[in-house]
Amino acid sequence: MNTKTVVKKNKENYRIEPMRFNLVLMIIASCMLFAAFVSAYIVHMPDATAKNTWTQFDLPIQFMISAIVAMVSSVTIYMAYRAAKNDELPSNRIYMAVTWILGVLFCLMQYLGWQDMTSRGLMFVNADPEDISASYVYVISFVHVLHVLGGMILLTVTLTKAFRFRVHKKELTLMKVTHTYWHFVGLLWIYLYLFLYFAG
Repeated sequence: MNTKTVVKKNKENYRIEPMRFNLVLMIIASCMLFAAFVSAYIVHMPDATAKNTWTQFDLPIQFMISAIVAMVSSVTIYMAYRAAKNDELPSNRIYMAVTWILGVLFCLMQYLGWQDMTSRGLMFVNADPEDISASYVYVISFVHVLHVLGGMILLTVTLTKAFRFRVHKKELTLMKVTHTYWHFVGLLWIYLYLFLYFAG
């Protein structure tokens, strides 16, 4: 009878963890998507302006508030990551919960911003079908909110694991991914807001 040796599989030593590698690919894809939106905006605006089919308007104040919320949430997610590295588990959970709440506030500000635009007659589909200046803002901000919602799902998963004592200094992969992704969506919105503010 052959004796089978049971080998307990430990985590393989990768140059970069698969989860983080997938995150990098997703961030690259997201950057390409928003680069396409921005490029289309830049190409279309001068031509539409020349034809008087481009409406100049101020962005809702709520969009600026959401940019501030994004900056604050970047601080809180960093504090959550640092707490996990130092095995300060209660602080890690608190900072992640605060970040999640800030994510809700961000989405609320975006929604109120859309309401502000519609109250000024800036619809997704305007009366003049050739004037799609507001449509760009709706599309860019809505697709970004979808990214934020994805980040909130990731935060929820990470927070749930934290309450099960599965996020600590020896198990940081998920926390690193959450931390990196949240910084990405925050910085992305700040860039998009500044672009729309100065370009529009």
